[in-house]
Amino acid sequence: MQLHILSILLLGSVARAFVIPSTNINSLSTSKFSSIQLNLAADSSFDDSTSSATNIESNPGVADAWRYVKKPLLRIGGKGVTETHGNSLRELLNAHTCVKVKVNTQKLGSLEDAFESIKDLAEKSGNMKGIECIHIRPSDNMIMFGKPGAMDAIRAGEFPPAPEDA
Repeated sequence: MQLHILSILLLGSVARAFVIPSTNINSLSTSKFSSIQLNLAADSSFDDSTSSATNIESNPGVADAWRYVKKPLLRIGGKGVTETHGNSLRELLNAHTCVKVKVNTQKLGSLEDAFESIKDLAEKSGNMKGIECIHIRPSDNMIMFGKPGAMDAIRAGEFPPAPEDA
């Protein structure tokens, strides 16, 4: 009987440890999250013209291009980026206007840093200058690269191509 009462008291105290008073939730949602959003905005050192949110909001064609390119054709693993990745990206961009690249490592830093590293290797490996960052999606760890002039084609509505009527 004493063991039963002791276990009930113990469970009650554990349950109370997980209860968050509503006043704490309200203050957390207003003050803490606001400062987090401000810190994230202040930490953004990447050019707005290549920022993922900016591209999607300012040009709906980027969203269409993102949907048009179905899956990543190149993946960067835990060992980081190599010359082979640069060669592959260059060849893929010669065959396609835009290519998604999945980055599965933190070795390269942010996705913006990864874009620069991969772009530099691709440009160094061949005769392709001006590879563009079309869109970065941090939630998927994906970067969409475009061959030179791809962003202009997206803005002009030339890419993605209109679906063929069957």
